[in-house]
Amino acid sequence: MTAWTEDAIRSKGLTIRANGGVKPAADVVRIDIPLPPSVNMAWQNVPGKGRVRSPEYRRWHKLAYAELMLQKPGRVVGKFAAVIDLGRVNRRCDADNRCKPILDLLKGDVVEDDSLCERVSIGWSDLVPSGRVVVTVRSVA
Repeated sequence: MTAWTEDAIRSKGLTIRANGGVKPAADVVRIDIPLPPSVNMAWQNVPGKGRVRSPEYRRWHKLAYAELMLQKPGRVVGKFAAVIDLGRVNRRCDADNRCKPILDLLKGDVVEDDSLCERVSIGWSDLVPSGRVVVTVRSVA
C-alpha cells in the first residue's frame, strides 16, 4: 500500500494543491484579490466549442486564485452575504460587471456555492488600492 505523505506524493513528481485539507468554518472571511476583467470581456465565442473563458479571464483567475490560496481564508458554510469594495481605476467601467467573476472565484474554497449568496453589495472605494478588490463574506445562517 502506498503512503499518502507529502514526501511520497512529491517523489512521484506530483504537486499538492494549495487548498487541500479541511478549512476551518468562519463567520466572516476577508480577502484581497486583483480586480477582475469586466464580465463583458470574460467570455468569448469559439466555433465548435461555444462560450469559453477569454485569455484575459483565465489569466486573472489563475492569479487571483493563487493570491486567494496564499491568504488561507476560512470557509463560510451555508448562506452568505458579500460586500465587495473595488479600488478605483482610471477608466470608465461598471462596478456590477465585476461581481460574477469574483463570486465564481470564491466558489468551492471560501463558500460552498455562489448560488447560496443571499445579498451582495458592490461599489468603488477610495480606501482600496487601484486595481484591487477587498471582499468580505459573512454568514447569514
